[in-house]
Amino acid sequence: MLTELLISGGTYNYVWPYANGREMEQVVEPLVTAVLDAVLKDDVLYEYLALVDAIRLGNQREVGLAANHLKSRIVSK
Repeated sequence: MLTELLISGGTYNYVWPYANGREMEQVVEPLVTAVLDAVLKDDVLYEYLALVDAIRLGNQREVGLAANHLKSRIVSK
């Protein structure tokens, strides 16, 4: 969700574990494992949960960007 806004300093991006995934990055367990199937069917849910994980796991800049992005999406709904 935030890859276009952030420039990586050589660190890994976070990914949820997924057997058919194409990316090999730093694995982070989702808060609820049932979401792994749900996000395959719902792009908006994926976006919201990715932003929540950025808030949960990110550094100060990532947390700020994710929080602002999430607020703007919720307000516009």
